[in-house]
Amino acid sequence: MPRLASFVPSFATKALVLCGLSILAGNAAFVGRAVAQSPKIAPVSTCDAGAGGAALNVRVENIRAKEGNLRAQIYSSDPDEFLEKGKKLVRVDVPVALDDEQNICVPLPSAGTFALVIMHDINANGKADFFSEGFGFSNNPSLGFGPPDGEEVMVNVPEGVSEVSVKLKYIFGADEEKAKKRRKLRRR
Repeated sequence: MPRLASFVPSFATKALVLCGLSILAGNAAFVGRAVAQSPKIAPVSTCDAGAGGAALNVRVENIRAKEGNLRAQIYSSDPDEFLEKGKKLVRVDVPVALDDEQNICVPLPSAGTFALVIMHDINANGKADFFSEGFGFSNNPSLGFGPPDGEEVMVNVPEGVSEVSVKLKYIFGADEEKAKKRRKLRRR
């Protein structure tokens, strides 16, 4: 389980952090390289495995708004390092160019087993804003009030380019109807 104590200034924030996703924006170190990405849904042939010999062509589904950035982060096969600050191997940020779904090419350091995390940073501030932004993981595990286990999101990637799909989940939602429901619940 990731250490979350340094991100918890209040009980309300702790509840949000326990969604397991604020760590995405908390990692400042960049290891790896970003890849220029066509905003269109790219076929595997346009995703390059690069120097490491492996890459993921990630189809990000359920994008709610054509604004902000999509961030992909790769973690090693060690479940204890999953979502830990400073432990990501690769981070790629690309602007959102399409509604509903878009591909991101993520180069990997080598073939192997990795965990993939995707964040839709709607306001492009580089931080996880739980009330409006979407999150997804490799293998699309169900999300509760905590992050998925590292073992749940591990994906084996052979040499070359592999395709994976990640469906974004907006924990608290961003639409007006859900916002009204939250306000109504707070008034009780």
